[in-house]
Amino acid sequence: MLRKQKKRFWKENLKLLKNKKILIIAAHPDDEILGCGGTIFKLKKKNNIKIVFLTNGVSARSNSENKILKRKLECEKLFKYLKLGKPTFFDLPDNQLDQLPLLKIVKMVEKIIKSFKPEIVFTHYENCLNIDHQITYRATITACRPIKNISVKKIFSFEVLSSTEWGVFKKKSFQPNYYFEIDKEIKSKIKAMKFYKSELKKYPHSRSLKAIEALAKFRGISSGFKYAEGFVLVRGMVK
Repeated sequence: MLRKQKKRFWKENLKLLKNKKILIIAAHPDDEILGCGGTIFKLKKKNNIKIVFLTNGVSARSNSENKILKRKLECEKLFKYLKLGKPTFFDLPDNQLDQLPLLKIVKMVEKIIKSFKPEIVFTHYENCLNIDHQITYRATITACRPIKNISVKKIFSFEVLSSTEWGVFKKKSFQPNYYFEIDKEIKSKIKAMKFYKSELKKYPHSRSLKAIEALAKFRGISSGFKYAEGFVLVRGMVK
């Protein structure tokens, strides 16, 4: 009975998630799939989704132009598969966002928000281990501050395996308060992650395909679904 009630609740909520502009702000290519890949598949048919990457996700480990290009090509092939518009790359220094003035990043995000006018924004959790994730969150929250005429009405934080769960030193673990059922989308999420071959690891590494499925099962258990993605609703405004 409880499961039927949850299904009904989500059907009613999904009716509200139609014809919306949704902006996903990620630090690196692959964060969008790890963090909200199932939700992207769930919402992309009836909404306008735009994805922005602040860095190329490679240059901190290698300055090889070939490796940087490979990561971008993986991403572009994925977006063709997703049938989404081309992503926006800011090409900021990978794993060095803390070396830049926060205001510079905020202004770049503000420019996207002003032009795209999203109603919903997805971004990183504030206490991830990865410094780029932390700065991406701070820049996004600042750019989305609730001033007059701001288009953004909801901001969600997502978790990224091999970063969010490793940030326990802050004693502020990721505790989702909002879930999207992805029972029908989990296979597509895993398939999408395979496009990022250069980033996949072997199990039991948390950035493995088995770990991705395991987390979706755990979030499903937490919310009464078979598979789910969990989020923190950072801010929600109703007019």
